[in-house]
Amino acid sequence: MVKKLCCVLMMCVLSFCLVGEIFAAEPVSGVAVPRSPKKYSVAGGSIGGNFYLFGGGIASVLNKHLPQYFFFTSETTGGGSANLVMLQNDEAELGIAMASSMYESQRGVADWTRGKKMTNLRTAVALYPSWMTLYTLKSSGINTMKDLNGKIVGLGSKGMAMDSIFRQFFEDQGIVPKQIHNDGHGATATAMQNGIIDAALLFSYPPFAAISELESTKALNFVALTDKEESALMKKYDFYTKGEIPVGSYKAIAKPVRTVTEWNMLVSGSEVPADYVYLITKTLCENVDDMIKIHGSAKYITIQNTLNSNIPLHEGTVRYMREKGINVPDKLLPPEMKK
Repeated sequence: MVKKLCCVLMMCVLSFCLVGEIFAAEPVSGVAVPRSPKKYSVAGGSIGGNFYLFGGGIASVLNKHLPQYFFFTSETTGGGSANLVMLQNDEAELGIAMASSMYESQRGVADWTRGKKMTNLRTAVALYPSWMTLYTLKSSGINTMKDLNGKIVGLGSKGMAMDSIFRQFFEDQGIVPKQIHNDGHGATATAMQNGIIDAALLFSYPPFAAISELESTKALNFVALTDKEESALMKKYDFYTKGEIPVGSYKAIAKPVRTVTEWNMLVSGSEVPADYVYLITKTLCENVDDMIKIHGSAKYITIQNTLNSNIPLHEGTVRYMREKGINVPDKLLPPEMKK
């Protein structure tokens, strides 16, 4: 009798707990709660970089605000191009990439695409812009992009979007470097410090740690674009926009440095359900303060800025935009919404 009573009591307790869990898991914005949280991942970047910080931050914010829907982990990866490959192959649900890599993904001409157009990629939300930063030691005598003739120039990792785009741009502009140096941006800054290279180019949200560290021991010069160079870049690559590296970004910048910017986006695979991308986009846009605690550049996370995408938006993102009264151009609608 005692055993039966204990069993009945245990069943009641378990039932009460289960009912409590069901009532606790309230739907958000009418999206049905899954039977258990989806185990999703965010493809970020290498340790210490902005992509790495943002990947961890996005996972943390989504787990905090949508625990009944998701359990996100952040993946350490080789960066934007590697992230897009993972998304195309359904090896991650979200990933961070620059517009230049997204541009190459749609054309399938860069080496890293292996000749295939990546048709499964969709933008979820804009994250932050990066400024093109061309820097040298002040002692180098390099004051214009034309001065890169005959010099050793760092263009980041070989085969990445910036490397291929600016190799072509140098050729278009009649600039013939003595050598292109390919390595990670931190190692490139060290190479400049050691006199191995003369100049380096990267896209970053300033201040970039490796440049600031170099500037602590060396006097630097930041090279501005001319009207012609700026126009040529934006005409050929429509994801570039006018920009200026702000005063105070580095010690050597006493007045704004004319350059171009490109966006970093949170990208999703097309197979991720629209309901879930809608929740992800909504949550990130409406909890920006949480992301700013991770990195100040998160202040640029808005649904309006997401119109800067150069690949189709995810259906879930389009839904959130329309909910906010934003007109979505036809060119940004995904194929699945045009059927």
